[in-house]
Amino acid sequence: MYYGVISISALLFSLVFVFSDKYREKYGSGTDAVLKFAAGSHFAGFAALLIINKFHFEITAFTAVVAFVAAVDVIFFNVFSLRALDKTNLSKYSVFSMLGGMVMPFAAGIIFFDEELTAGKIICLALVAVSLVFTIEKGSKKGAAGYYAGVFITNGLYGVINKFFSAADFNKTSDAGYSVLIEAFIVILCLVLMIFPKEKIGIVKGKGLVYMGGYGVMCAVGNLLLLISLRVLPASAQYPFATGGVMILSTVYSFFTQKKPGKKEIISVLLSMLGILALALL
Repeated sequence: MYYGVISISALLFSLVFVFSDKYREKYGSGTDAVLKFAAGSHFAGFAALLIINKFHFEITAFTAVVAFVAAVDVIFFNVFSLRALDKTNLSKYSVFSMLGGMVMPFAAGIIFFDEELTAGKIICLALVAVSLVFTIEKGSKKGAAGYYAGVFITNGLYGVINKFFSAADFNKTSDAGYSVLIEAFIVILCLVLMIFPKEKIGIVKGKGLVYMGGYGVMCAVGNLLLLISLRVLPASAQYPFATGGVMILSTVYSFFTQKKPGKKEIISVLLSMLGILALALL
């Protein structure tokens, strides 16, 4: 059941990169553009999660602290993401993002949360990592390395923070309540920070709002599904499975676009499928 939940999450995450890249193409990656993107997209996520939680707003001191830390991490992730996409192509950006989101929670689960290290987990991690490398396309500007590292660390750290919240034995809210708080903190922080940038992009409207809304709702619901699964599944199994799922679904999606998948993409999908099979069977 829970691997089915992760698969739905992977389907949502396989589309989010498109929305952020389209927004960057239209509004750029300046500080004001990033803050408005984060505020708008996470307001959409906040609204979606509040509906899912039946308009029930929950809070405890522990949840508020962890949610605030997660919100700060997400804002930095948005900054690094849009800046990285200015320096490189969507292929390289998604590789570093997904690698961080897979490797860091995997390592944290084994080292800090006493999760069992199995042959299936190791093989799955290795095969999915190799499959990601197969998708890298040439094309980067100078100064991209720092943004790659930023995307890798902040996306990976978000998974670690969520694992900590899920495993911690403190008075805390439901997963949906925690997720609502994260979205609320992101919106509040971005609105406060918006007073500082000198160069403004003006009001975001039209397709820009669609890009914000699509990104925000898909990320919020996808992260909530992963968080729910963490109650049962170890991070060292969940995140490689989710990353492999994103790889497979992204390639399937590309069959319906103008840019059809080539040999490298097909190989990467096969490796991801083998990795997921290893995780399930070994």
